[in-house]
Amino acid sequence: MKIRRIRLIVALVLLMAVTLATGLLVGRTPPAGTGWGSAEPDVRAVMWPEPLPLADVELETQHGAPFTRSDLEGQWSLMFFGYLQCPDVCPTSLSAMREMRQLLAQRDGNDDLQYYFVSVDPINDDPAEMVDYLAGFDPGFIGLHGPKQQIRSLADSMAVKFERFENDSGYVSIDHTSSVMMIDPSGRMVGALPPPLVPEQMVRRYLDLRNYLENAP
Repeated sequence: MKIRRIRLIVALVLLMAVTLATGLLVGRTPPAGTGWGSAEPDVRAVMWPEPLPLADVELETQHGAPFTRSDLEGQWSLMFFGYLQCPDVCPTSLSAMREMRQLLAQRDGNDDLQYYFVSVDPINDDPAEMVDYLAGFDPGFIGLHGPKQQIRSLADSMAVKFERFENDSGYVSIDHTSSVMMIDPSGRMVGALPPPLVPEQMVRRYLDLRNYLENAP
């Protein structure tokens, strides 16, 4: 079991590396309409070379409200994939997102950014538990859950990877992408905030990318 998990982890790492390398190679010849090549280095560090359209999925929020891709249109959004029993990466990332939101509110009082947490463990992540879990970080955070294939389709469209593991004693863990995805008002994934997630740095990188894309010729 341990050998199998190691092999799967290596495969995930290699896949993410290939995805990143592909993006960098594409970025050397900027796709039409993105302006990636003319952006400042700090912007290119988090900007996807070409916007990724999201899969049209049907999910629900932690409160039972329906969610589709159209709910992402009209405002900027951050999206993180994780699960409720995640021991460290998820709570650390959600805490960073909470602090980022507080910093943005202190900066200009503008709270037009949406924050999403997508469950990659739909079998075990109960919506009622998700309500309490997310409220412990920020009651404004939106949790999403639904059929595994719908979650997988959304993740794949954003180049997000996750894999479930279970050891001989029945302990379950899920390895998953730990970046926070940035989605523009057109409902496209345009960038990612990579770990380690430092709130002040997240604010700067998000605002720099947003300002660049909103003012690009």
